[in-house]
Amino acid sequence: MISVAITDDHPLILNGISGIIEKEAGISLFGTFLTAADLAEGLSDKQPEVLLLDINLPDASGLDLCKTYSKQYPSMNIIALTTFSQALIVKGMIQNGAMGYLLKNAPAEELILAIKKVHSGEQYLQNEVKEVLLSAALGETKKTSFIPKLTRREKEVLALIVDQLTTAEIAEKLFVSPKTVESHRLHLIQKLGVRNTAGLVKEALLKGLLED
Repeated sequence: MISVAITDDHPLILNGISGIIEKEAGISLFGTFLTAADLAEGLSDKQPEVLLLDINLPDASGLDLCKTYSKQYPSMNIIALTTFSQALIVKGMIQNGAMGYLLKNAPAEELILAIKKVHSGEQYLQNEVKEVLLSAALGETKKTSFIPKLTRREKEVLALIVDQLTTAEIAEKLFVSPKTVESHRLHLIQKLGVRNTAGLVKEALLKGLLED
């Protein structure tokens, strides 16, 4: 019996996937979690064999969680379950230890197949995701409407970066350490799929992330 946990901040998604898993022979539902905090508590004593992990949680980056849990719980196989198919994000999740990558439009049959594949130690990428990676490898670009969720503190740091404040100035203004500011900067760069601060500012303005 393969135990599966689901982390997603949308109750409808949780309920839908839970229903699929509960109907499948040989797979059991370990638990459902709406936030990273809920997940951390749920994994503290025992872990599922497979974790379906949303990348864009309200209180943490799925990229960071994937990296942390793939090291902390190496026997737990992680499948990214998301609406975002950008090559940088896919690569980031795989580099951080994800064994699978599925979009939320995947049919129930493919979800079950992915769970069984990663449980057996195989990597599973949805065909649409493979095509994105191939396009990126060939140098093709694809426009996307990806709008990441930012925490309140990330929005504050982003606004000050756009205002051209230095790390030290931001730290002083927000009463935090420069190390904390740099950590937020790196998280923002990861979430927006850019390479540096200049790209961060450009994407923030293009996506209207500073608008209320």
